[in-house]
Amino acid sequence: MSRTTSSPGQALHGTRASTVSLVISTLDEGAELHATIESVYGGSVVPDETIVVDDGGTDASCALLEGARWRARGVVVHRVRRSGVATARNAGARLARGTHLMFLDAHCRLERTCLAHLRSALDAGPDAVLAPTVYDAAGTSAGCGARLIDAHLRVRWLPPEPGGTAPYAVPLAPGGCLVVRRATFHRLGGFGAFRELGLEDVDFSIRAWRAGLDVLAVPGARLAHRFRPHPPYRLTGTSRAYNLARVALVHFDGARREECLRKVIGTTRAAEVLVEAFTGDWEAQRAAVEAISVRPVEAYFERFGDWR
Repeated sequence: MSRTTSSPGQALHGTRASTVSLVISTLDEGAELHATIESVYGGSVVPDETIVVDDGGTDASCALLEGARWRARGVVVHRVRRSGVATARNAGARLARGTHLMFLDAHCRLERTCLAHLRSALDAGPDAVLAPTVYDAAGTSAGCGARLIDAHLRVRWLPPEPGGTAPYAVPLAPGGCLVVRRATFHRLGGFGAFRELGLEDVDFSIRAWRAGLDVLAVPGARLAHRFRPHPPYRLTGTSRAYNLARVALVHFDGARREECLRKVIGTTRAAEVLVEAFTGDWEAQRAAVEAISVRPVEAYFERFGDWR
């Protein structure tokens, strides 16, 4: 990250030890996107570059970011056909040049020192996935990391540990904001092939932990997130069920896998979803995950608690 007095090129090609590429996937976020960007660049440190991936948007909200003001600050817009948050973030990561990657939702407000805390924590613990403290923009509740609570793979936010600001281990880094070294991200294979929205962060966190990496909460890094019952775009009725089946097939065995797959039954077009999941590339993905794993998935639940 750099102060705004340095150009993106100087920051990325100079002699400093680390640089940060911010990747924001957005779809018809309107004014929320602009407010998010303003909060990022109002920080005590700012990204060396920001890649905004327009995931098939139709509201022209990205057009304002293509003006001279934002180009001068290292903001670029990359447009893709609508493909979902995981694929859009992977597209942004491929374009990124920084040593660190920060993935951020397009409806957040960062506190002034948020990025500074995250960069410092990643510099101190490079083989880690980081999660900031996230609080509800419409209320007072806050969470720092999350844990799985049932076979639907729903999560419960964990309250920040009282006192102290040192990073500590948590089960999951929620996808609204997570930070990782670019080399580590690519070694883990990026985000998985998930549809539209949901569970890409669960898969990534479990994959990182199995590969021997820590998922760390950074309580001093704080941001507000706009939680909402529905996104500002239409979702199909099958994407989350497909994503649930994929996580189960890639990571789980026996009763745990069966319990997750049973949750798909009764959802919209369940038979179609299960056929698509079973005929997809999950076996290749499972083999790739196992090839880099040093810890068994059941040890994950022994460490962080089980839903069963």
